Amino acid sequence: MQAKISALYLKKLGFEGDFSPTLANLKSLLSRHVQAIPFGNLSSFLGEEVSLASDLLVQKLLIENREGYCLEHSTLTRIALTELGYEAYNVLGRVYYQSSPSSTPVRTHLVTLVCIDQQFFLYDPGFGGMTPTTVLSLEHIGETQQTPLEPFRFVEAVQSGLDTTVLTEMTYMLQVCIHGQWVDVYAINPEQQISDADAVVANWYISTSPESLFTQYLMLSTANAEMRITLKDRILRTHGKGNSDKKELTNFDDFEQSIKSVFRIDISQQKLNAVWSKLALNP
Repeated sequence: MQAKISALYLKKLGFEGDFSPTLANLKSLLSRHVQAIPFGNLSSFLGEEVSLASDLLVQKLLIENREGYCLEHSTLTRIALTELGYEAYNVLGRVYYQSSPSSTPVRTHLVTLVCIDQQFFLYDPGFGGMTPTTVLSLEHIGETQQTPLEPFRFVEAVQSGLDTTVLTEMTYMLQVCIHGQWVDVYAINPEQQISDADAVVANWYISTSPESLFTQYLMLSTANAEMRITLKDRILRTHGKGNSDKKELTNFDDFEQSIKSVFRIDISQQKLNAVWSKLALNP
C-alpha cells in the first residue's frame, strides 16, 4: 500500500500531469490539501481508536473521504511528500493558540518540515481553524509572510512574549496577525526530528485523554483562498475576507447537512447519530 500513497494523494488533491519536487508544486499541494481533506476529530470524539498506520490513514483520508487531525494529516503528508522526492520529516510542536499556559504544554501538534535547496519550509494542513493555507519559510524569521487569508510569521520563541519556562526546548514561534495583532499559534524546534513512536505516544494522549480537547469537543474545519469554515460542537462559523458569520445548528438536519455538504465528510448514519446524541449531552 505504501508505494501507492503518493499517487493516491495526488489523485485526492486533483493534481494532474508530471510531478517534480519543486517549491511551486509544494505550495500547490498544500493549497489543494486544505480544501480536499478536512480537519476534524469525529473519531476521537466518539471514543474510537485513531490509528497512524499508513494503510489505515490512506483508507480513512484518501479513500473514505473522512476527516483527520494534525497527527493523521502530517503523518500521511510526510510519507507522501517523501515518495514524491521531497526531503520531509515530522516534528512535534507545543500549542499556545488561545491559551495562556502557566506550565509547558505537551508536545502534541505534528507538522511536516520540508527541505528544498537547503532551505526549510513548514507544510501544515492540520492545525484546524488557523492552519496556514500556504507553505511558510523558516528562512525569514521575524518577517511577515502573506497567505491567501491571514499574514503569518515565525519569530524566535524567546521573543514571543511568553515566559521562557513555558517554552521548553522550543526555537521558533508561529504567529498569525488577527485584527492587527500578532497572536501566538504554536512553537517548534526544527532540529527535533521525531520517530514514528513519538507520534504514536502523542496520538494516544490526544485521542484518549479526558483532558484532551479532542475527546471533549467536536472540532471540524476547512479552508480555501477566500474563507475558513469551522464547527465547534454545534456552532458553525464562517470567516471570510472582511466578514464573518456564526450559526448554531439546533436540529439534526442542519447538522447532517453541514457535515456532508460543507465539510464533505462521508460518515455512516449510525455514527452521525451518535455524534449528535453526544453533543446533546454537552450544555
